[in-house]
Amino acid sequence: MTSAFSWVDLAALVVAVAALAVTVAIYLLGRRLSFRQQRERVRELEAKAWVVLGPIRTEGINSKVIVMNVDRYKRGYDGSNDLNWRGYAYSGPEIIEIGHGGVEVITGAVESYLDAGGRRTLAQTSTPASTVIECGHIPWKWIEDIAPEGDEFDGSAIFFVRHQAPGRQPYNYITYREGQPVAFGPNNRDYYRPVPELGTRRPEFLRDWWRFMKSLRLEKKLKKELRQRNAS
Repeated sequence: MTSAFSWVDLAALVVAVAALAVTVAIYLLGRRLSFRQQRERVRELEAKAWVVLGPIRTEGINSKVIVMNVDRYKRGYDGSNDLNWRGYAYSGPEIIEIGHGGVEVITGAVESYLDAGGRRTLAQTSTPASTVIECGHIPWKWIEDIAPEGDEFDGSAIFFVRHQAPGRQPYNYITYREGQPVAFGPNNRDYYRPVPELGTRRPEFLRDWWRFMKSLRLEKKLKKELRQRNAS
């Protein structure tokens, strides 16, 4: 009786181990397929991004692109760009670089300075240095699709991006570049070299959400004032 029970118990254990091994094998295979699919998707996005950036560098065409807020777009897009809880519908930066981790675009310009030791800084001092541009990095995993041909509202290429950074932003970090005095390429395009001493600005949860809520309150106030003027 005891011997028979032991054999049954052993058989159950073998079956359980085999089932676990099959489950682990399926999980690992799924992860490999998932990674492969992700890489294939990135390669597809890279190819579309180069369709956009290539002519900009070789033909000197306008480098403006549309960074479309996917959450706004899928709920209906009519070309307007008012601010609501899901953020702005789009922004219009200039594409500057395609890298392993994503796409870089020019988002604005800021003044830089030299500190007491002659090092570059963004903190204001009595010694101004050259103006630098802010470059927002959009990771591939946030880009849903790219339409190089644009749409009926704008002929610029559209990058459909999930705005996942705090404050409904499409960039997971900001770096800084400055223009070289000598242009390059067949159309004398400006070249912006990285300025690593200025560091990298990462999203900050409280700061960025506070700025977003402040902008949202201001937008609602302006809309209310406009409605009141129109009604009077």
